Amino acid sequence: MKVLIQNLLAFFVLGTISPLPFVSSARTFVVSPKGNDAHRGTFEEPLRTISSGARRANPGDIVFVLEGTYRERVTPMRGGEKGKRVIYRAEPGKRVYIKGSEIWQPTWKKEGDGIYSAEPADDLFNDRSGEYLDGHNPFMIELASTPYQREGRKEERRRQAGDQRIHHADKRIIFTCGQIFVEGRPFQEVPLQEELIPGSWWYRKAQNRVYIHFDKLDPSNLKVEITTRRRLFAPIRRGLGYITVEGFIFEHCGNQYPTDFWIQDENAQKGAVGTEAGHHWIIRRNVIRYCKTFAIDCGRVDQHSPTRSTSFDNLIEKNYIIDNGSAGILSYGSRDLTLRGNVILRNNYLKFSGIKRWEQGGIKCHKMENGLIEGNYIAYNHHSPGIWLDNEFPDSRISRNVIHDNGTQGLFLEMSDYDFDSILVDQNLIFSNAESAVYIHDASGATFANNILASNPTRDSNNRAIQIKQVSKRTRSQKHSFFNNLIIGNSPNIEVNYPAFKGGPQKFDHNLYGVEMKERNFVINAFSDQPTPWSSEAFTRRILEDLKLKKMPTSLVNSEKRIALNFQEWKKFWNHHQMKNDQKSQFISDITIGYKANSHVLTIEHSAGSQLGDSYRAKAEKSLIFDCIKQTFLEDPPGPFTHAMLPRESFNAWNGLPHFSEGDLPKRGWTLLEGD
Repeated sequence: MKVLIQNLLAFFVLGTISPLPFVSSARTFVVSPKGNDAHRGTFEEPLRTISSGARRANPGDIVFVLEGTYRERVTPMRGGEKGKRVIYRAEPGKRVYIKGSEIWQPTWKKEGDGIYSAEPADDLFNDRSGEYLDGHNPFMIELASTPYQREGRKEERRRQAGDQRIHHADKRIIFTCGQIFVEGRPFQEVPLQEELIPGSWWYRKAQNRVYIHFDKLDPSNLKVEITTRRRLFAPIRRGLGYITVEGFIFEHCGNQYPTDFWIQDENAQKGAVGTEAGHHWIIRRNVIRYCKTFAIDCGRVDQHSPTRSTSFDNLIEKNYIIDNGSAGILSYGSRDLTLRGNVILRNNYLKFSGIKRWEQGGIKCHKMENGLIEGNYIAYNHHSPGIWLDNEFPDSRISRNVIHDNGTQGLFLEMSDYDFDSILVDQNLIFSNAESAVYIHDASGATFANNILASNPTRDSNNRAIQIKQVSKRTRSQKHSFFNNLIIGNSPNIEVNYPAFKGGPQKFDHNLYGVEMKERNFVINAFSDQPTPWSSEAFTRRILEDLKLKKMPTSLVNSEKRIALNFQEWKKFWNHHQMKNDQKSQFISDITIGYKANSHVLTIEHSAGSQLGDSYRAKAEKSLIFDCIKQTFLEDPPGPFTHAMLPRESFNAWNGLPHFSEGDLPKRGWTLLEGD
C-alpha cells in the first residue's frame, strides 16, 4: 500500500496531474489517524494531525493525509510561491474527513417524552485560536440573523434601533451557531423549548444545557456528534497565496451568519473553508457539507480585510458543496476568481430570507472583477437564487451552467451601473426556478446570449422568464441585451421597467419566444425609480402616448402599474424609444422543455421542425461579437445549440461530477475520476 501511495504521489505535483518527478527540495509530510505529532512525518513515522503538518510545511511541500477522520481546525501557517505551492492533499480514492465536531458521550438526564439533556464540557470546544471576537463555543454564540423566515431577538433589536422595515419580532427567539448530529443525521435546532419534537434540539444558555428529542431511542446507544469548531480549514494570517486543498470531506462547521460583515467584524464572512483574503488558492475535489451557515469564503471577510486587489486568481473547481445552512460559496472583492465544475445543491436549508439575510444561495459574489462562473450544476437551493451577483461585477462571465429548481431566481443581478456588454451570460440552462429565470434590479450592462431561459409553468402567473425593475435609488436598471436566447415562460414572459428616470434602453433580438405572438406576453412596469414616479393613471396615459392610441384596449392588462403588450405593440413601444428591438425574433407557441434530474436529460419539443434552426441561421446578422470570446453568436440557432432543432430532441445537460442521493457521499475513488 505504501508503495502504491508513493507512486500516486509522483503524479500529483503542484495541484495537477503531471508526469514530472518531485522537486528535490520539496518535502512530503504524511498524516495518519495512527500517527504521532512527535514523529518525522514519513510513511514509517506519520504525524497524527493535519495541523502539525501545517506548522511544518514550507513552499513546495505537501501535507499528505491518509484515510480517516480528523477532528481539528487546520490553520495554514505559510503560503507557497509561484511554482512552489503548499499542497494539502487527501489520500486519492479514499475518504478523509475533517470534522468540526466531537463525539459526545455525556451523562444524560432524562427529561421525559423522549427528551434528554446534558451539559457540554468546555474542553470540548478546542478551536481557541483567538480569531473570534465573541467566543470559541458555537453554542454560546447567537446567530446574527434569525433563520426560517422568523423575526427573533436580533430583529427586535434592529426594530428598536429604528429599522422601520421590521414590524413584529419575538425577542424570545434565539438560534445559535451550534449543531447536533445523531448517527450522522443533522437534528434541527428550535429556539423555544416548547417547540421540541422528535429529531430536534434546544439550547438553554443560562444553564449551558442542550436538550435533544430522541423520540423512543436511547442516546447512550447512539453516535451523537456536537459541533465544537467554528471553522475547519482557513489561515488566520491574511493574504496567504499558492495553497492547494483537495480531496477532503469537510463537515460540521459551527460558523456565523455574515450579517453586515463589511461593518460588523464579529459577523465576519468566514466559511468552513476560507482563503482569508488570499490569492492563487486551488480548492478542488472536496465535499463541503453540513455547515451551520456557508461552505467557502474566497475574498475579503470583514471591514479590516486587505483591499480587494489582494484576493485574486483563486480557483474553486469540481467540489460538492451541498446541504449547508445558508450558502455554498460567498465572495467579496475578488479579482480573477474562477468557480468551475462544482455541484452546488440544497444550500440555505435554514431558509434565511428577508431583511439582513442577504448572504444566501448557491453562489453569492460581491464586487467580483473579471470573474468566471463556468460549468457548475446549481439546483434546489432553498428560498434563494442559484447565482447572485451583487454590487459590481465588471468584465465577468457566467457560462455553461445548469441552474434549475432554486427557491427564488436562477440568476439575480443587483447593483451595478455599466454600459452595454460589461458582463456576459452565455450558454446556460436556467429553468424551473421558483420565481424567475433571470431577475435584475438596480443593475446594468449584462449581455445574455445563447441561453435557455425558462420559467416554471406550474408556478403562479407572476413567474417570469425575465424580470427587470428598480427597487431603490442606488444605481440604474438599464442597458441589458438579450440575443439568441430560447425564452420560454408563463404569460407574461418578459417584464422590463419603463426606459425613463433610472430605467433606460434594453436590447432584444434573434430570440425564440415560446409563447403565442398575439398574446400579451411583454410587460412594461412603472418601477423605474423609487418611489414609483407615476400613478396608475399617469402610467397608462404614457403607454397610450407611446403607442399612439387614444384609449386603452380592454384586453390590455393594467395591474399594479404593469401593462402587458402583444408583440407588435412591444416592437412599436421600443421603436418610439429609438430601439429597433426583436426585428428578427421568432415564436413557437407550443414549445416545451422537460428535465429528468436522475439522468440529466433535457428534452425540447415543438412543432416547427428542423427548419427552425435553418431559418435562424439564414437570417442571422454577423453584428454582435462580444469582445471576450471569438465567436459570433447570431450565426447559431437560438439557445445553447449548434444545430437546428428537431421536433423532439433530447440533450445530456450535465456531464460533470456524478450525483448521489441526499445524505450520501460520492463513491469511493471519485477523486481519481478522469478529466482533471
